[in-house]
Amino acid sequence: MALHSLDIYDDEHFDFDIISISSSSSIYSVISELNQSLNIDLKLRDFLDFSHKEGEQFLFPLYTHLHEELNIEFNLISNQTSFQLPDRKSNQLGIDLFSGNVQRHTKLLAELEKSDYFLIIKGDNRFLHNYSIIEAIKNNVNFISVHEIYLEKLKDKKSKTNLLF
Repeated sequence: MALHSLDIYDDEHFDFDIISISSSSSIYSVISELNQSLNIDLKLRDFLDFSHKEGEQFLFPLYTHLHEELNIEFNLISNQTSFQLPDRKSNQLGIDLFSGNVQRHTKLLAELEKSDYFLIIKGDNRFLHNYSIIEAIKNNVNFISVHEIYLEKLKDKKSKTNLLF
């Protein structure tokens, strides 16, 4: 069997743009504000599995909307989570939002500690609309800071691989 490894310096894997949003609001409020500002409908699509250094596994809820008219996919993910996988020893079925040790949390991109949420934009047409998207988000009074993240400026290699999904 052949062994393949990810080349984090290969730009073809990172065919998306990232907008950092700082806000003291809950993720549900941020989703509502983005839906209204961008005329989209973000919905929970998946949970991204993230393994912490100490062996703990955390889940990051991923909210998605495909804007078919613009051919752009919007993905919203929080930079911090305390949502852990249920203990395998217990007989819990399914995912329980209230299980796990809520005292522990982790960040998706630790080096961007001031970023609360990331809006990841995918699609070939995103270049045509990025400026309009960023300006619409910046005009929202509930967001403290909004700016684009440039992947080449991320120093931590793990940060880049955490963004591939």
